[in-house]
Amino acid sequence: MDDDVYERQRRIWNQEKIGRMRALVGGAGALGNEIVKNLVQIGVKRVYVVDFDRVVASNLNRCLFFRRSDAVRGSRKVEVLARRARQLNGDVEVVPIHGDIKDLSEDVLRDVDVALGAFDNLHARLVLNMQCYERRIPLIDGGIEGLLGNVQVVVPPSTPCIECGITDLDLQHLWERLSCGGEATGLEGPKVPYVPMTGAVVAGIQVTECVKVYLGLERFRKEGSWSDSVGEPLAGRSALIDLRTGSFYVYDLRRRSDCNVCSL
Repeated sequence: MDDDVYERQRRIWNQEKIGRMRALVGGAGALGNEIVKNLVQIGVKRVYVVDFDRVVASNLNRCLFFRRSDAVRGSRKVEVLARRARQLNGDVEVVPIHGDIKDLSEDVLRDVDVALGAFDNLHARLVLNMQCYERRIPLIDGGIEGLLGNVQVVVPPSTPCIECGITDLDLQHLWERLSCGGEATGLEGPKVPYVPMTGAVVAGIQVTECVKVYLGLERFRKEGSWSDSVGEPLAGRSALIDLRTGSFYVYDLRRRSDCNVCSL
């Protein structure tokens, strides 16, 4: 049994089905690195990674696939991430897409079973949210600030989407920034404090939720209930992780009647 890479996780779930999963990861920074690591380790079929950015020195304390030489060269994040992730597990196809999330091809979106959000700016999150909701692709979105993390699970068309939780003030700040010019999703958000432990925890929860959604989605859409074997995902809910106190809060989300995405 020790010759089987996936033997231990076969005791938990259907590994053959996991081996057919095709995932999209939006963002190749701190969260993206951890998410891709987890997906590659559990042996999914294919991972698309989308990001327009390049490696810099400040990425190195939180991105396990990047090296100082990558920062010196200004290498593309997705290409470095894909190359080193393949070294971790050659069973998994890791596809780098250097570009803006809004330009993602329809061919890629048609091939995706589940998407995981790892962006650090609001506009990119909203673009991925719309792309996924329109195509009924489940989205597991994550965010980090310091020792705080957040995970939200969106299962179209049954749950509220990411935009439902965005405040009017958030949108006002977004449009003010967009009015200053530049590519929308190319605009970086404010720099936030970060430690690698938060990313590891949040990404671990995201990929766990991804597995639960993927394995249970067919039953949920037919019967309205989730798989008993791997558990019920945070569909329609959001989890706040506070590593300062070791606390974990889960709360229900409400669909906004005026949401531009899921209430149309």
